[in-house]
Order: sequence, then C-alpha cells, then structure tokens
Amino acid sequence: MVSEEQLLDSAARVLAGDHSASMVQIAAGTGTSRATLGRRYATREALLKAVAVRTIQVVDECLAPAGLPETADGAAFDRALEELVVALLPAAHLYGFTSRDATVLADPRFRAGIDRQDQRALAFLAHGQRLGRLRADLPPYWIWYALWGLLDAAAEGVRDGRLAPRQTGRLVLTSFLGGIRPPGQPSA
Repeated sequence: MVSEEQLLDSAARVLAGDHSASMVQIAAGTGTSRATLGRRYATREALLKAVAVRTIQVVDECLAPAGLPETADGAAFDRALEELVVALLPAAHLYGFTSRDATVLADPRFRAGIDRQDQRALAFLAHGQRLGRLRADLPPYWIWYALWGLLDAAAEGVRDGRLAPRQTGRLVLTSFLGGIRPPGQPSA
C-alpha cells in the first residue's frame, strides 16, 4: 500500500511534467489505479489541494536551516545555505508544480503558506547579504527565485533521465554559488 505522502509526491512529479494531466494519467504515473486515486481524492481539484498542503509541509521542514540567529557568522551562514539547498532538492517537484498551478495559487491558505515561507527565506538571504556571503546588488527575491529555478531544472533533468539524482546537489550548489562562468572569467 502506498502511503499518502508517497502518493502525493508521485502525483506532483506527474503534474510537474504535465500540468494538464488527467486523473487517469496521474493514477498511471503514480502506479495506482484510477479507482484507488478516486477513493482518496474525489476530484482532481481535491488532489491538487492535497499536493499543495503537502508542499507547504515539506518546504517548511526544508527551511529549518534558514532559522539562523542574527548573531551567526559567515561560516555558519555558508553551512546553513548549503543545508538549505540540499534539503530543498527533494521538494523541487512539489514546488515546481504547485507554484505554477492556477487552481492551487487561487487557494488563500496555500498563498499564505507560500508568503510565510518566502518571508522566512528572504530574511535568511538578506542576512547572508549583510554578512557579505551573498551579492548585495541582487534583490533577495531574485536570489530566492534563481535558487528555485535551478532546483526546478534539476528536478526536470532527473525526470527526463538526463541527470542522476545523486549529481543534482553538486550541480545546483555549484551553479547557484559560483554561477556558470569558469573561475577567473571576467564578468559582463
């Protein structure tokens, strides 16, 4: 028997690859029958909202490293940032779907959860800027969006079979922290 969390995670992976997937396609992609999926979620909208609730729970847990005290130094921030990126990797498919679905985004409870998480992450990133560990010329929101863009790209690469799950952490961290230019290359 598939647990609720496993079912929702699998459904999010299917939906991240095809936002318009039907309940039949979602059931096939999760390895369950349409009848089983229908018993748990009477409608597609109910399933989408359950995935959104799951996303909020998972991302809340992933944001634990962002709870760094204001007195933390640069080394502590660097460790927390790396922990945060690695923790968010498994949640990329959840966030990737729910952050783009109109049905989910119209739900005020979900929007409130996203806004709360964004504020927590933005405060953490701004702390990194004050410490000189992140570029101060970029808005924290851009840094947060850029990180999710890389996480989403990693999830898509794994889903498409172009990336091994084990290599995505290094790829995301390297790209996020160092950019894509070779070290010592002049900037634009």
